[in-house]
Amino acid sequence: MQLVAQQHPPPHSPPPKHSFRDLFKPPPPKRPPSADAESTGPAIFDAEGLGSPVLLDKSWRVGISSDKAAAEPEYDDSAWAVRDASGSMADVPDEDQRDRRPDEPDKGMHIAVNGQQIQTHGPQRYAWFRIHIKLAQNHGPVALYIELPVSQNTSMAISSGGPGVDVYANGKPIPPNGPHGDNPQHYQQISRIFDLNVPASETSLVLVVRTLYIPFGPSSYTSLFANRKLRLGHREDLDGALAQWSARGLFERLPRLVNSILLLVLALFLLALYFTQKGHIEYLWLALHELLQAPIGFVDLAGSSARMDQLWYAATVLQLILISAYFYFEFLISFLSLRRRWYVSLLRYTSPILAGVAPTLLLVGHSTVIGVVLAVVFLGSLVWLIGWTLFVSITLVAATVKRNFEAGLLLIPLVLSIVGMVEPVLTAGMSDFGGREYHSPLTIQAGQIPIHFASIADFAGIFVIVLIIFVRFLRIQRNQERVTSELAAARSVQELMIPQEKLQTPGFEVDSIYNPANEVGGDFFHVETTKDGGLLVVIGDVAGKGLKAAMNVSMLMGALRRTPDRSPSKILESLNRVLVGSDSFTTCQAAWFGANGELVLSNAGHLPPYLNSQEITLPGGLPLGVLPDNTYEDVRLYLHPGDRILLMSDGVVEARQPSGELFGFDRVHNLSNQSAFYIADAAKAFGQEDDITVLTVRRMAEAMAA
Repeated sequence: MQLVAQQHPPPHSPPPKHSFRDLFKPPPPKRPPSADAESTGPAIFDAEGLGSPVLLDKSWRVGISSDKAAAEPEYDDSAWAVRDASGSMADVPDEDQRDRRPDEPDKGMHIAVNGQQIQTHGPQRYAWFRIHIKLAQNHGPVALYIELPVSQNTSMAISSGGPGVDVYANGKPIPPNGPHGDNPQHYQQISRIFDLNVPASETSLVLVVRTLYIPFGPSSYTSLFANRKLRLGHREDLDGALAQWSARGLFERLPRLVNSILLLVLALFLLALYFTQKGHIEYLWLALHELLQAPIGFVDLAGSSARMDQLWYAATVLQLILISAYFYFEFLISFLSLRRRWYVSLLRYTSPILAGVAPTLLLVGHSTVIGVVLAVVFLGSLVWLIGWTLFVSITLVAATVKRNFEAGLLLIPLVLSIVGMVEPVLTAGMSDFGGREYHSPLTIQAGQIPIHFASIADFAGIFVIVLIIFVRFLRIQRNQERVTSELAAARSVQELMIPQEKLQTPGFEVDSIYNPANEVGGDFFHVETTKDGGLLVVIGDVAGKGLKAAMNVSMLMGALRRTPDRSPSKILESLNRVLVGSDSFTTCQAAWFGANGELVLSNAGHLPPYLNSQEITLPGGLPLGVLPDNTYEDVRLYLHPGDRILLMSDGVVEARQPSGELFGFDRVHNLSNQSAFYIADAAKAFGQEDDITVLTVRRMAEAMAA
């Protein structure tokens, strides 16, 4: 409501910049003014013999009135109380109420909200601060500098200096200098200079400062001088004082700006980690969280220096905070591998309400419907944030109790952030109610740069994330080294089991090639000569890849070498019994080549072989390891001298180009008369995705002669 009132000020009057909660706070006990303070004698501030700038710290006449003529120099203020501009002052009589007859209604005040006047029994009243100043002859250009305290609050603050003020010099309204001086009510209050435009020939100046009459609370008119210092002097001197104030404000926010830059660098690093380690979605969520947190420091700098509209300032910061909170929620789910509980789904599917905060806040005041929507959106977002806070806190505490080291690290900045949010609120409250600036003992002063506890919490959060990434990197590195070592050992075993050199196979020419897709593969083949001059060939493909597939290959190769059977169907049945219960299956094909040209084939779900470029149709059979006691059928053929059998794994057919096109059976058919090396190389160049094994057996003419 405070922001909306500033966006829709009442005509010909400054907008109120106080919070409505001030209206419901009990008034503090009134202090009885001293006799000197209530003096009604002449009160003139003599600035003739003083230098520049001059602190206007006394001789102020203060009155409460709705009469706008109080801005004129001829206005009779002799009955008004005189106050010094030092901290909070005592109350002064209300002129409108004192002059009211018993039968007249109460002359209250009205406040602008959503562009409309909410009236409380009368016209809007103001607190007037008038000072009569005697200037030196030929004083030159005179300006007024109103300095606000540099905010010690590290969180977003709106109008921390209390209600805005209007300045009059000898009855003329004086606009402020600086950014958006023509419309300051829409921007954060900052220290400003007012060029009073007093002619050098005039030695009498009546300076009037007007503010909205707020009778009690931290934004009451009695705290005006507690939040401001007024100095009179030459423009160049006041420019120097304003520059010093701006530098202090920059130093105040420097830790937050440094934190924003570090967050941006960290977010880019996390994105790089995500794209190099696609399996870790938590890096993406955390990167998005940091990307939305990074601009807040710069938005706060723009808003606090009156270079960004207050409504846009508040809407932008709130939206960034809410959306980044959702990304942190998703990060925590992925980071801790949480199961989808009902409360997780509830928070996830109600989160879209967060996206409506900024749009509705910017549109409020245009219609009553928008105001209702704003109330619903803010209430829903508040409930969601409460649920988010409980979820994050309980989840991290529970994971820490279960000795999750990384969750315990994340809990540290969470606790520090809570303390960092509470600390500036307490500090600001003590400053407001104490009437003087209160410095928190949790703030560390590094030269001219104050480092607040909230900034310490921010830097701790960055350090914790970097530490977690470093620990995870070391753990992943150790795991990769262990896996690499295991794969190397498995590769060595596999090389011993799978023939690497061409065997002596009298009567037959055997050509084989094996190209695993990874360090170790799931394909295997076995070639063995028999005592009767025949040849036994077994080829297979274990489901899966990597170490587990390699271990199954080792188990099958060991079983092949132990089995006494030489019948292809019996060999498959024996291997099937070995694999049953291993939570895996294998396609396999066994072939026995007799010296007289007889060929016996048995198939267990493997690709059909090719005889001289013609596919051999075999009866279907279940892969090994699917069912116990499964039986397989033998198929008998005859090979003429020069006939060739082509056996291969599905890695040849399933080779795929980046466009998605498969190598396919047609290409296999066209290349089936080529050597095993040529076929395997063609499939690999096409786009290998799986292990490739190709084996050819040709019956030699010499076998017929023998």
